[in-house]
Amino acid sequence: MALTINQETISDEDLYEEFEAIKTHYQNLGEVVCCDRDTEFQDLAKENLINRVLLNQESVARFGLVEDEAVAAKLAELKEQHGGEEKFYENTGLEEGDDESIVNKVALSISVDRLVDAEIGEDVDPAEDDLEEFYQKNIEAYMRPEEVRASHIFVEPQDEAAAQKAFDELKEARGKVLDGADFDEIAEPFLQKEEDKVDLGFFKRGDLLNELEVIAFSMRDGETSPVINTHFGYHVLHRKGGKAAEPIPLDEIRETVVEQYLLDRREQMMSDLISELKAKATIEEFEEEEE
Repeated sequence: MALTINQETISDEDLYEEFEAIKTHYQNLGEVVCCDRDTEFQDLAKENLINRVLLNQESVARFGLVEDEAVAAKLAELKEQHGGEEKFYENTGLEEGDDESIVNKVALSISVDRLVDAEIGEDVDPAEDDLEEFYQKNIEAYMRPEEVRASHIFVEPQDEAAAQKAFDELKEARGKVLDGADFDEIAEPFLQKEEDKVDLGFFKRGDLLNELEVIAFSMRDGETSPVINTHFGYHVLHRKGGKAAEPIPLDEIRETVVEQYLLDRREQMMSDLISELKAKATIEEFEEEEE
């Protein structure tokens, strides 16, 4: 399936190349890119190309074609940034000798960037009210995670007989704590290495083994866990306290919030421009004839 955008043709080959680039991008991010996502990637490829062509057409209409000298200078700059011509081709996946395609891509990039710079202009610091409104609207992104503080008994048995002994010892230790003994005092003799500590301090989700984390975040303050078996050995946890998730004050992360505010502003302005261009564009799909 090919496209025409204001009578400019986007071939099936162009769509496939964009599709493959998107698929590779998500694969490099570690995501699953199996066949059931092909429709998603095909739709993204079509959307990307439509947007790119519309922006280029508007740029050419306003400023004219990009000059050959500007393309050559930009290409030389890109090669230098990649550490030379060989690295440029290696890093970008472009093929040496495909000069026309590379020049067209660079020219398109310059053309679109030129329009973006003219449309959006330089970033300006947001007004305090606007920044506060943005911060509140996106407050979930600026939360300190829930944390738990716990103490820990751990024994790593070396064989089956030692495993049974360790389990019995930890079960007995837990019983003493349940009868009123201080957990840290009971745990101290179980330390196996000089650098080991009874008190784990505060930790968030992802800091511990999943088996321990689930228990620690499920307990109440002052509660002692049953003996827990992991592939490392046997554990007993005692929850000492916790900190609920809470917003990080704006003053502590102002630079981060301003950066995100400006990024969102740019994206919204570009989205508005593309919507405006689409509203007056003629976009048609057709089947290419096989040669």
